[in-house]
Amino acid sequence: MQNLKLNPHLLAIPANIGGKPTGEVQAEYGLTDVVEMGSNESPFGLSPVAVAAFHDALQNAHRYPGVADKRLRQKLAAHFNARATASFSEQNFLTGNGLTDVIRMIVQAFVFDGGETIACTPTFPMYRLLTQEFGGKCREVSHKNYRHDLSAMADAITEQTRAIFVCNPNNPTGTLVTRDEVEAFVQRVPPSVVVVFDEAYYEFADDLDYSNALDYVRAGRDQVIVLRTFSKAYSMAGLRVGYAIGTPAMIEYLAHAQIVFNTGDPILYAAAAALDDQEHVERTRKMIAAEKQFLYDGLTRLGLQYVPTQANFVLLVNLPRDVKTINEGMLQRGVIIRPMGGFGMPDAIRVTIGTRAQNERMLWAMGEVLRK
Repeated sequence: MQNLKLNPHLLAIPANIGGKPTGEVQAEYGLTDVVEMGSNESPFGLSPVAVAAFHDALQNAHRYPGVADKRLRQKLAAHFNARATASFSEQNFLTGNGLTDVIRMIVQAFVFDGGETIACTPTFPMYRLLTQEFGGKCREVSHKNYRHDLSAMADAITEQTRAIFVCNPNNPTGTLVTRDEVEAFVQRVPPSVVVVFDEAYYEFADDLDYSNALDYVRAGRDQVIVLRTFSKAYSMAGLRVGYAIGTPAMIEYLAHAQIVFNTGDPILYAAAAALDDQEHVERTRKMIAAEKQFLYDGLTRLGLQYVPTQANFVLLVNLPRDVKTINEGMLQRGVIIRPMGGFGMPDAIRVTIGTRAQNERMLWAMGEVLRK
């Protein structure tokens, strides 16, 4: 490699930022039963309707993707139109191979020639990493009581700012920003700056003051992009389908950064079918809400502090023992959690809300580790 000219921006990006996979933990610790509670996945599985659609589409998997993307975007438009007075069309949607792929398109489209982005810290690290990958700089604004400080983020805007990322609810804190806060923030953002509202955990939020950023897209605000995903509430994390919602002009521009055939037809058909099974999504939401309270109660009994969440995970803070010791002890007991060092919080841990059995096992293992 010594004679090759390497991309210094690419070398600054970690080769793997994902959590520890189940198979690796099983092999390393000699375990057969491991509970995955580190990656914010849904523990309730895919909709049977989506599974059936996926298998049906496999009959033509020897062909390149065809009309499935268009069909999914049409169904997304119908899905959102049923919940609002304004009308969306397929031209308001752009699909990607997971939401990270969509974020990559946005960064590629706007961060060039020394462009900058703004994000809070802690938040989803891919905003910063993808900005760096394309040669830009991400200005990180510290949180305020585990919430986005939108006023400080607006203060951080410079002539080089191209995009601002607002993860709402935020990963890893689970907190959200309100309608009034977003309205005051958007009014301060100049029209030359794109505002991206990452709403991957939208379906889990039950705070009535939650900001609906879609209002800006409905009003024709080109600079506002809303991101949603099938990975969380729709339980399709392994199939990788995320999408952007924007004005037709914005979506048409972003499509220039979309890689051809970026997602296979069976996956897109499964996502379209999943939209038809809202009962499955509602069951998932209700079970997460119930298990969230169960987890709160158990963590309180253990004397652990947590940040109240609007997502499907809980952030543990001010831990009584160091994160490395807790994480190792949990892995030894077959429970995968997520240390937050990669998110800029070396003294915190994130725990996915699981089934009752998974939550009970996590609480048992945590109790054992803390007592040891």
